[in-house]
Amino acid sequence: MGGLPANRTANGFAVSAADPRVMYVAMRDGLFKSVNAGETWRAVGSGLKDVAAVAVNPRKPDEVYVSTTDGVIFRSRDGGATWQRQQ
Repeated sequence: MGGLPANRTANGFAVSAADPRVMYVAMRDGLFKSVNAGETWRAVGSGLKDVAAVAVNPRKPDEVYVSTTDGVIFRSRDGGATWQRQQ
């Protein structure tokens, strides 16, 4: 699919409850976001690597959480533009 790394495994997938066209895919190469139901994808979260899981808060669609393969959790409150490491 346009913009996702080829021949890679998707570790996690999440869809916004508020807008099902907004999707996220967690991959070893990072986190990718689509705003057009998967037609095209772009990397979000500069520096995020080895992403194992992704979740979107169903009550706050701009709040996204990811977990890396080494167990670090990050939160974005702006749909993936910026990220904060959680303690």
